[in-house]
Amino acid sequence: MKAIGLNAGAQPGDISQLSAFEMPLPDLQPRDLLVKIVACGLNPVDTKKRQKNMMGESGTLTAPVVMGYDGAGVVEKVGSECSLFKVGDKVFFAGTLNRNGTNSEYTAVDERIVGHAPQSLSLTQAAAIPLVLLTAWEGLLEGLALTAHDQKNAGKKLLALPGAGGVGSFVIQLASQVLSLDVIATASRPESAEACVALGAKYTINHREPLKPQLEKLGIDGVDYVFNAYDTSVYFDQYAEIVKPLGKIVSIVETDKDLPLTKLMVKRITFSWELMFTRPIFGVDMENQGFILNTGAKMIDSGALKLPQLKVLPFDLESLRSAHTEQESGKAIGKTVLTRESIESKSGY
Repeated sequence: MKAIGLNAGAQPGDISQLSAFEMPLPDLQPRDLLVKIVACGLNPVDTKKRQKNMMGESGTLTAPVVMGYDGAGVVEKVGSECSLFKVGDKVFFAGTLNRNGTNSEYTAVDERIVGHAPQSLSLTQAAAIPLVLLTAWEGLLEGLALTAHDQKNAGKKLLALPGAGGVGSFVIQLASQVLSLDVIATASRPESAEACVALGAKYTINHREPLKPQLEKLGIDGVDYVFNAYDTSVYFDQYAEIVKPLGKIVSIVETDKDLPLTKLMVKRITFSWELMFTRPIFGVDMENQGFILNTGAKMIDSGALKLPQLKVLPFDLESLRSAHTEQESGKAIGKTVLTRESIESKSGY
């Protein structure tokens, strides 16, 4: 099959290491689906995997490494113990860091972390959703321990930093519509702020400026929850200052620096990590991700959830390199998708 990534003989590193190559079809484990990939989405983890090959070999590679942690396509074959899907089903999924991903013609993925693609979307559009939906959902409902449609949440405030990215797009929608919170989204550009408000943010502030004075200007004396999607150490001290007593912080981005957790002690602020790859990496409670994706698909089909802004490119090496470059710039709004569907014939992107 055709693939794009780090071929055997390459080294994890800059964009020049990406190439197009042929490789064997993946072997199927008993609960695996073989999915013919129509489209794949880009996320920050793609660039990190390319740079460092986390959970893989370092130095010169002896086997290809294929990124791509969002995918949508059609089930081509099922493993010997599969029961949730059949050949021909349209599916979407995020996959896992310790297996090859969706920047290829075919991908093997455990059926328990796969969902039926939303019926109202093209597979190109569906490919933008899995990783960011899973991350937002797990971070809010598990990391922050929030409950859907809980009247106790009314009037409580959640800070989403930043708000205009792929994860932020779903954090804003789920927090405002499902969890009944007032969302304060951060954005450094007018177009980003507009995107956040369109998704349901009640307020926007600029994360390039101190947070507390901007909140005070809005008449807000603190926030109850923080969903952090930037290097955790950068805003940690500010979070300790603005989060109310008994508040909670969840972060999805690692840091190389030590975190001064003691600063959270007096106010008894809870800090937790969110990594949507944890379940598939360790084989724990994997069915829950299938549930989230299937539930999210129904919410999208009903109109309860909107897609983030999409940038759609052809499924080729040049486009993948361009997408990695934009992702690393930190200026991406919404999601970038590579597709084998005809871009000209599709609308709504």
